[in-house]
Amino acid sequence: MKNNFALVILPFASCILMSANSLLSLPLYRDTLDNGLVILTYEDHRLPMVDISFTCRAGAAFDPVEKAGIASLCAQMLLRGTKSISADSLASILDFLGARYYSGADFDHSYVYLRLLAKDLSTGLDIIADIVLNPAFPKPEFDRAREEALTAARRSYDNPSAVVSMEFDRLLFGNHRYALPVRGDTNTIPKITIDDLHQFHQKQFVPNNCFIVVVGDVEHETIKDEVARRFGFWQRGMVESAVAPAPILPEKTKVKIITRNDMNQTYIQFGHSGISALNTDLIPVRLMSYILGGPPLSSRMGLAVREYAGLAYDVRCWFDRRLLPGAFRATVQTAKPKEAIAKMFGEVRKMHESGATPQELLKAHNYFTGSFPLTYSSNQGKLDQLDNLELYGYGIDWLETFPEKVRATTLEQVNKAAKEHLKPDHYIMVIMGNVTKEDLSLGDVEWIE
Repeated sequence: MKNNFALVILPFASCILMSANSLLSLPLYRDTLDNGLVILTYEDHRLPMVDISFTCRAGAAFDPVEKAGIASLCAQMLLRGTKSISADSLASILDFLGARYYSGADFDHSYVYLRLLAKDLSTGLDIIADIVLNPAFPKPEFDRAREEALTAARRSYDNPSAVVSMEFDRLLFGNHRYALPVRGDTNTIPKITIDDLHQFHQKQFVPNNCFIVVVGDVEHETIKDEVARRFGFWQRGMVESAVAPAPILPEKTKVKIITRNDMNQTYIQFGHSGISALNTDLIPVRLMSYILGGPPLSSRMGLAVREYAGLAYDVRCWFDRRLLPGAFRATVQTAKPKEAIAKMFGEVRKMHESGATPQELLKAHNYFTGSFPLTYSSNQGKLDQLDNLELYGYGIDWLETFPEKVRATTLEQVNKAAKEHLKPDHYIMVIMGNVTKEDLSLGDVEWIE
């Protein structure tokens, strides 16, 4: 099935000056090969360059927990040699082209990114096809990549914010893959083998589980033909769904303290189970969390904790945006944890019970509709937005309709989202610093030893 969306070109410089609702059309096209591979093309002829991303709709959420980090290592290894080109030769070719390139994974997807001059498009697509279809996973490169991942995992224990976040995830997500970082940890990374990477690649990298995005000085018909020539023979495969984490709602707030007597600041993260990026309440929830804990200079938490009380430099909250339900999180770094926690708890409760005001919603509307066009002013920005709209199924018209959907979101919807998706008194909380239970006076909570 092929879906073409040929629309009228609107110069972007004009887009910025016009309201989001004035965006009539964009040079964006979506095609699907017979084997299920989706192609998104965005023509932008202002500069002679092209950005390409190849995405597999499988990331760390598909890792077995005991070997967390497979997806991340597999994605990194795609750029470390193919069956016909060594890692050094591949790097030399890309450097000769002056290309920018990287690969990686998060919980929802694995990807390869490439930027190069438009005149080198054919070579770039050849390289993308080779590294996606014919990875070699050579042992010397694998050993090096695994050691790099292990070193990064060890270093993360020196970062208090990372430690608090990892412990929060472990407590909230239990035995689910979300309990561990995308790259894995010092326990799981050493267990990963080259065979694990081969199995992940063979199972997940099938055309009907992948899409390619091309942005820049290109022609839609050319891209469609060039991609079909390189990937058209690729055979479909079975596609599985990842298992969602079980929602956790403690009867009362559970708190874990990690005592570090050498710290003069306390790092705090609390929250509870959140929503999926596919939830129909996503936009009301985003508006609500922006009002509650978005900008540290003007959100409710920011005003209460930073501006009026001077308790912290940064304080914020958000809902994870993932295919499977993630978490609602609130974080702060402060020298006065008791006071900061009380104010943050108070702001969440007020939002849950009373909701936002019309003035706050108007401000949130203006922020999202005003800032959104700027997120895709560059080729990289367009690429990121197209990756998201395809990965999360927001629809080919997302760039144009998102501001309209934001404007159409009512105060009633935002306050209903606050009522349904905020859970005061049912948090998981992790506190790291030179503090004791007695210092915090948290009242009726359950302490995790």
